[in-house]
Amino acid sequence: MDFTIYMACSINGFIATEDGNEDFLFYRNYEVMLDLLKEYNALIWGRKTFENVISWGENYLDDLKNTNVIVLSKNKEKLLDLPNVYYCDSFDSCIKLCEQKQFNKLLISGGATINNLFMEKKVVTKIILNYNPYVLNKGISLFNGSYFENKLQLLNIVEEKDGIVQIHYKVEQ
Repeated sequence: MDFTIYMACSINGFIATEDGNEDFLFYRNYEVMLDLLKEYNALIWGRKTFENVISWGENYLDDLKNTNVIVLSKNKEKLLDLPNVYYCDSFDSCIKLCEQKQFNKLLISGGATINNLFMEKKVVTKIILNYNPYVLNKGISLFNGSYFENKLQLLNIVEEKDGIVQIHYKVEQ
């Protein structure tokens, strides 16, 4: 399986304010993710990320109607019962679901705990970061959880709209 982390963040690596607000991130990040998803079998989100997207309104969910979405959460309660949304309560159950559904190319897009979990398990092969022209001195960082470290190899730098700089890295195992 091929796992890629895709995240939008401030220039100093925060994906949200301390209270989870993402208003400082440009809409362009979402457009880029939708375009990237054409190359992937499924999108993996944590529960909080999925709740945030639901709160943005129905148009955002409509954009994902042709995308398989996996919500990884210890809370087994379904937020929405949609045919393209799957729920897993652990890393292992997520892997099992991907094998059953033959999802072999997966885009992970948050949050910090989910990003951390997949990095800890050493399954991430690529990281794509959209650095937004914004600085926060406190907030939720890209990764949150048990300690890990990985060396990265720069693959590509793309100058996006709205002053966003997108950086592609290969994760060296």
